[in-house]
Amino acid sequence: MKIAVYTIALNEAAHVERWAASAEDADYRVVVDTGSTDDTVERLIQAGVTVHRIAVRPWRFDLARNAAMALIPADVDVCCTMDMDMFLDPGWRPKLEAAWTPETTALYCRMLIQSGADDSQPSQVYPSKSFHRRSGYRFKRPVHEALFFNEPEVTTSCLDITMRHLRTTATNHERYLSMMELAYKEEPGDAQICFWLGREYMWANQHERGSELLQRYLSLPTSKWVDERSEAMRYLARMQTEQRMVWLEKARMEAPHRREIWLDLAEELHGRADWPNLFWACTQGIGKTHHTGSYLDDNSCWGFRLFDLGAIAAWHLNVMDLAVEWGRKALELDPSNQRLKNNLDFFVHRREEIRAGR
Repeated sequence: MKIAVYTIALNEAAHVERWAASAEDADYRVVVDTGSTDDTVERLIQAGVTVHRIAVRPWRFDLARNAAMALIPADVDVCCTMDMDMFLDPGWRPKLEAAWTPETTALYCRMLIQSGADDSQPSQVYPSKSFHRRSGYRFKRPVHEALFFNEPEVTTSCLDITMRHLRTTATNHERYLSMMELAYKEEPGDAQICFWLGREYMWANQHERGSELLQRYLSLPTSKWVDERSEAMRYLARMQTEQRMVWLEKARMEAPHRREIWLDLAEELHGRADWPNLFWACTQGIGKTHHTGSYLDDNSCWGFRLFDLGAIAAWHLNVMDLAVEWGRKALELDPSNQRLKNNLDFFVHRREEIRAGR
């Protein structure tokens, strides 16, 4: 098996050595530079990486990545697409060779999103289609580009292969918005593009346009993934405040297995001082103990807040054992939070008063 690791690059000098070292077990390492003004190219050449210089005008990610793929040597069997700010854990090649079969067209590995190379608490973990057959694949979409095969795919997974993505810079949403608008113009029936553009409008505080796009997304026949559909409903709840509970209820019914939805619902019920339903929502959310494993997972939903809100609801309902239990758990998750400490002390004191008949 011949394997190539490839990518595009622009001013990625800070990542070169780590990227090149993690891909060292490949037969080929191919990088297409799209106009770096730092020493990215020189560092890559020093590391033994094959570098090609190209220009893509006007810029599109799919055209640049397809150009990189076209420059991979013809004898390659399996390609690995890995951005310069990503790197593979050691030992990936024998795992790939063991998992790949002659029928395989693409393979999913485990992607970890990290704030630094030594970050032990990744913000997201999800399967990533990072390995694919040399022929038959190409990227589509000017942004949020994705691999498409010209025949029915035969995919497999090897989640023992770990790729890490260092997200250390903020996304340029203004630039992405214009490219997302182009992508939507080209493929208005693409549900994911519709979802992503609606989300970009929300982030840009263009709520009317965001609401329109996300509602259109929900109506598309290709909008079938319940996790993403529920996420669109969460966004609509944020933008259409007068319909917030309607959208949160829809999101809950669409994907009740997601903790994110229960926290949103709990926050709204807390604002309404609806203690019985807040208690119910927190109980349901706390019972969701596993991430879905998709890119939509929100790590902040796994912090102290659901336990905090649950403890407050339990106190209002005089369920003091749970108020203490959840209050203690909230403090364990955020031990420097003085409000949580004060609340827990109050809950413990109140429980003692009730037990003493006062």
